[in-house]
Amino acid sequence: MRSTLRTGMTLTVILLLFLAFNLVWVAKIPDIRWDFSEKKIHTLSPSVHSLLVSLNSPLDLYYFNAHNTPTRSDALKRYGKRIEDRLREYEKAAKGMINLHVIDPEPFSEDAYKAGLFGLNGETGFMGLIGTRANRGAQRIESFSLDREPLLEYEISQLISRLQHPQPPTVGLLPGLTLDETSGRLLGELQQHFKVVNLGTTTDRVPENVQTLMVVYPQALSERTLYAIEQFVLKGGRLMMFIDPINEQDSTPSVVNPKLDELLAAWGIQLPADKLLIDNHYAMSQTQGAGKPTVQHPARLNLPRQAMNTHDISTRKVNTVTVSSSGALFQRKKARTTFTPLLQSSRHSALLETERFASATTFSSVFEEASTAAQRHVIAARIEGPAYSAFLDGMAGQPPGLQQAANIHVVVVTDTDLLTDQVSNWASDSNALFVLNTLDNLAAPDTLANIRPRAAAQGSTSKLGRLRDDAARAYHQQAIELEQRLQRTEREWQRLSPQALAPGPQAVDTNSTLQALNKERLRLPIELHALKVKTYAPVHRMEQTIKGVLSLAMPLTWCLLAWFIFLRQRRRLRHEAVLY
Repeated sequence: MRSTLRTGMTLTVILLLFLAFNLVWVAKIPDIRWDFSEKKIHTLSPSVHSLLVSLNSPLDLYYFNAHNTPTRSDALKRYGKRIEDRLREYEKAAKGMINLHVIDPEPFSEDAYKAGLFGLNGETGFMGLIGTRANRGAQRIESFSLDREPLLEYEISQLISRLQHPQPPTVGLLPGLTLDETSGRLLGELQQHFKVVNLGTTTDRVPENVQTLMVVYPQALSERTLYAIEQFVLKGGRLMMFIDPINEQDSTPSVVNPKLDELLAAWGIQLPADKLLIDNHYAMSQTQGAGKPTVQHPARLNLPRQAMNTHDISTRKVNTVTVSSSGALFQRKKARTTFTPLLQSSRHSALLETERFASATTFSSVFEEASTAAQRHVIAARIEGPAYSAFLDGMAGQPPGLQQAANIHVVVVTDTDLLTDQVSNWASDSNALFVLNTLDNLAAPDTLANIRPRAAAQGSTSKLGRLRDDAARAYHQQAIELEQRLQRTEREWQRLSPQALAPGPQAVDTNSTLQALNKERLRLPIELHALKVKTYAPVHRMEQTIKGVLSLAMPLTWCLLAWFIFLRQRRRLRHEAVLY
């Protein structure tokens, strides 16, 4: 009896010590994390640490993550948790200069209203970031996307950098073409985001205050201007250059400066000047004239996401890029620079002589040649690494220049027509965004520009994921009618709202109609939300079951272990009692 009491007291003391340890000491244990991934994808890069060390005033980051959104997939939920972990790493590394606020906005709550007011995207549940700084405007990431996970570190760091440096960067424009008439929309976008300095076409020196340069159609530039561009790059300036084998906007062919080929060779690349790219797979439809059928234009290409390097900041949020009569870039043998493709054709593409393409009466023969090829061609690429000067003897009348550089930063695009209003897609996620992303990255401070994409964490499919996919399909099937009714109600309300009515008396009294429409506009979203909750109820039940099992697993294990020890101790005592 005494032994049993002693054993019970021992187990009770162990249990009390275990509870005390969890309640008191666990919170005091330092947060130690080990990153066993091959490329240390869960550890902040040295460039991020450099950025955080340079912070000169405290920032507030508000991370909105709607955990309970019914339509959110399992993978997206895990990604949301990884974002929170990464933000906490930022907060810890900033040593008091970043205050992180994690908010879980419930549907139709005040937090959800604030998130929408700041411009976050709540179509699939809020998962965005807002950054503020005292006496400065707010910056935001409208929504984090799973396919942009390799750019997560860059996106967060870019927001922090913009809070610290809200002034727009300076970009020098050196056009070999007249852009005012053909590319007015793009120029307007550039002037909104940057301080654009037009350097003209005959400059022989890039000003010191220009750290990023945009050159369009360098074939038309003089040798002195090309020398100025080269020296700018060798001194550490960032360059985005648009070259084109055929400029559709200028009917008079320009005399190509042969020094341009030498300049490209010094950077480790080459561009066939007399060949343009055709592609069967990405060819766009085009009308040949009034009354004529629509045909596929093999040289005007609509490049989707599959044609882009989605791990590069240049293609962030870009869904399509349209090019016309573009060329193709190649990396030279024994090149010392790094050649990173940004835009590529499909495998059903080929290079065709410009004269042959111009003399072709139909596109059928051209398509046949492209269909026999099985090679992708690079339309735009990022060039980085050591380079040398193409002007070994310098330039007459100029002081001696640099002959080499340890690292250059150049982006070359083999098309100028993508800048024009005629070719550029008017969508906000098309050509203009590609150019803005690239220039913004080139113009960024070194601490931000040096942040590279990280490999995404790989997830795995599970029964819960399949159940969620089934629920998503069921919801969309049942929600179609409600969504259509909501759209019709919105259109009718906008048509009959007082702002849309013409002045003067109306034959129909719309007050009662508007009230009914307003009630419908409020009721239908609530019904859609209720339908989501109902459709995803099995998913939530399984999630709760899994959480319950995981929560009880450890206590049950300890209880079973204690019971096993107790039974073994009692058996040993009985055995000793029998012996004595």
